[in-house]
Amino acid sequence: METKVKFKSSQSQNSELIVFDPNLYFNSLLADIDQAENSIVLESYIFQVDQIGRKVIAALQSALQRGIKIRILIDGIGSSRDADLIVKQLESEDCLVRIFHPLPWDFAAYRRALIAEHSYNRLFYLLGAMNRRNHRKLCLIDNRIAWLGSFNITAAHFNHVLDNSAGNWHDTGLRLTGDLVLDLKANFEEVWQRKTASVTKRTTRFLSNHSIQTRIARNQRLITILKKAKKRIWITNAYFNPSIRLLSALKKSAKRGVDVRILVPSHSDVILFPLLSRTYYADLLNVGIKVFEYRSKLLHSKTMLIDHQVLVGSTNLNYRSFFHDLELDALLTSKESVLCLQQKYEQDLKNSVEITLDHWRNHSWLIKLIGGFSRFFRYWS
Repeated sequence: METKVKFKSSQSQNSELIVFDPNLYFNSLLADIDQAENSIVLESYIFQVDQIGRKVIAALQSALQRGIKIRILIDGIGSSRDADLIVKQLESEDCLVRIFHPLPWDFAAYRRALIAEHSYNRLFYLLGAMNRRNHRKLCLIDNRIAWLGSFNITAAHFNHVLDNSAGNWHDTGLRLTGDLVLDLKANFEEVWQRKTASVTKRTTRFLSNHSIQTRIARNQRLITILKKAKKRIWITNAYFNPSIRLLSALKKSAKRGVDVRILVPSHSDVILFPLLSRTYYADLLNVGIKVFEYRSKLLHSKTMLIDHQVLVGSTNLNYRSFFHDLELDALLTSKESVLCLQQKYEQDLKNSVEITLDHWRNHSWLIKLIGGFSRFFRYWS
């Protein structure tokens, strides 16, 4: 199922396209890159030089031959396997490639750790910097088209990594045109230059957490949105390990009659994560929150449907996204986008199993023990 949102004739006008199919996502992204006239910005947590990555690199190389200016920002851990190859194939006078927090042995990237007066402070800053990753996914084309969501640049999104089956991952992408793209461009500049400007404080149409100030504001804003929900909070998320404040907001919403539903994966590319997520089930179910485990594809989407608002982006509901990683999500309010995500959610529930307290009670003591033990590491998960 794909969204029925239609592009308008002028791409200077506002349009939204929610995409679930990886073929449509990457083919559309490549088509936009091929039509670029001035500039391309690409930001990705994982960029692998595989079947998909090679197509993206070829499109970027073609753009360079047309004189397009390109900037690429990839993560030092997520893209560590092919980072050097990406730099070798793309970096030039017209294409700047930066690696966010490269692997630990590049100590020049961790200046604060080097200048700390005491050795324990150096270790603290070093571990903190190593742990902070850029988990964002963003592509800006000519400052008029934006792509974001949960898709990384990797062929893994086309296969189940656990059993090598033919099914695609469950991801959600978003194509935007219009004035919001300029706000996203300003936001990228802040990340690229590692500073905070005023534009992020003004806009209410996306959530970003690239600095301490914006992280505090972003987390508080999400909690506020949840607290204001009147009818429904429908969540789809790959890694459910909520902060205390988020868990409290969801439970309070359910107690005042809001229809709170949480869709999580039954299996994951992070093998132990479902066990960690399941340790919250009893607490959620006891206050009337409905929990569903998705059984069809490998669920990697990060979306929320809150009354008549839609949140689509890269943020997981875990401690990493709340306290460590850089994330980016768009907040949509169009009727078409709300209906699209609502229909997708209802379809996904047909491929899911609703969890009850009996499900949790019937788990073996060993599974519960492993899940409970994993909570000791939830701050880093």
